[in-house]
Amino acid sequence: MLPAGVKTEVWRELMESLASKLKAPVVCEHAVFGSLSFFQELRNRKSDSPYSSVPGIRYVSVSIDGSSIHVGPFSTNEPHAFDEELADARQKLPAWKDYYAELIELCVNQAAVAGRSAHIVGDSLNRAKLLLEFSQSVGHVQNVDNALYTGVQFLVHKFKLNNVFISAYGKNARQFDLSEPAKAVEQRVIAHVKANKSTCTIQNVQSDFLLDGIKDRETLPKCIVGFPLISNRELVGYVVLSSEILPSIEGISEVLYEFAAELSRLSQYEKVQASAVTDALTGLSNRANFTKKFDLLLSQLSSKGAPISVFMLDVDNFKKFNDTKGHPEGDLVLRSIAEVIRSVAPKDSMCCRYGGEEFVIILPDLSQQPAKELAEKLRSEIEQNCPLTVSIGVMTCMNSSASRELLIREADRAMYRAKNLGKNKVIAFFMVDKNLGVIDV
Repeated sequence: MLPAGVKTEVWRELMESLASKLKAPVVCEHAVFGSLSFFQELRNRKSDSPYSSVPGIRYVSVSIDGSSIHVGPFSTNEPHAFDEELADARQKLPAWKDYYAELIELCVNQAAVAGRSAHIVGDSLNRAKLLLEFSQSVGHVQNVDNALYTGVQFLVHKFKLNNVFISAYGKNARQFDLSEPAKAVEQRVIAHVKANKSTCTIQNVQSDFLLDGIKDRETLPKCIVGFPLISNRELVGYVVLSSEILPSIEGISEVLYEFAAELSRLSQYEKVQASAVTDALTGLSNRANFTKKFDLLLSQLSSKGAPISVFMLDVDNFKKFNDTKGHPEGDLVLRSIAEVIRSVAPKDSMCCRYGGEEFVIILPDLSQQPAKELAEKLRSEIEQNCPLTVSIGVMTCMNSSASRELLIREADRAMYRAKNLGKNKVIAFFMVDKNLGVIDV
């Protein structure tokens, strides 16, 4: 195999120049610079060692990274034993000069150095171009989901792959769905990558021992490769790709190294964004985010005269529980209540930890009677599944004309009435319009 530096343009130009100057070809395996002489063509057919120096003929051979570079042939004044055909062809060869050996060795070695440097520069430039192209493709995305999708598309088209699957930070993306044999193969590769945190390369899916026992592999692409996604020395995901021919492992690894860093950045960004709008203890919306969304929702519902209901929940006897059981146990109570709220509240509702042991739920398009029934269901579920009960106040405005402050205040008043009536109860108020006052039901 030719050394990488020998394949560069600078090597070709220097060797063509040397061959022209000496009027003799430079041969490196199957690569010929200059024109091969008729003498050499004859000798290639007649000799087992066509580039060995013998009386009457001289070659200069230089070893470069395990490959032999042959320059010549040159004719000398020594007596020779060539047959008539070779002897006639020898007459047209350039004459040997004593300084050629040193000159050729110097030129070839210098060309090798130049070729290696050109290869390194070219390789670095190609990597830089690849990473720039990848950076431009993912630079606009702002979350992990979109980054995974973009990464799949980039890998498929850039490296001409059959399929790509990426999993990171609990999220997945793939190009095409898999058949059952392909799923089995993919799972074996993923297991290997996760266990070893290293690349798993299968060059022949049909015969690789790692896939023994999996049926119908002959229908699958020939090559499959699994890559780990490593960030801060931790496995954050993995990539599995398939192709009919083995793709550029080095190029893909370069891309995935940058991709893992980008996914880490996006994951951290998502966490920061979530923490800005989410209560850390319960995972529900925090009060600041809730207030902003409440006003927007109220404006939308008011414009079409749709109803809105507000639940105010307060945990019964929470202070006493905290004082006797401790705050860690109290935190567990709040988390368990939040879980029930998430499971019972409709998908279009807004659930918030309002402060301390208080929770607020906003229910768009929910009128008075269904709101009260839902509040009873929520109270009952909490009673059955949590260590403490809750008192719930419900406030419904049938046309959403009331302000946020009024709705919260009346829901809070209804909740305190539930407390005063013995706790673990639901009290509901409603109004038809903000100008008609509140009705206690």
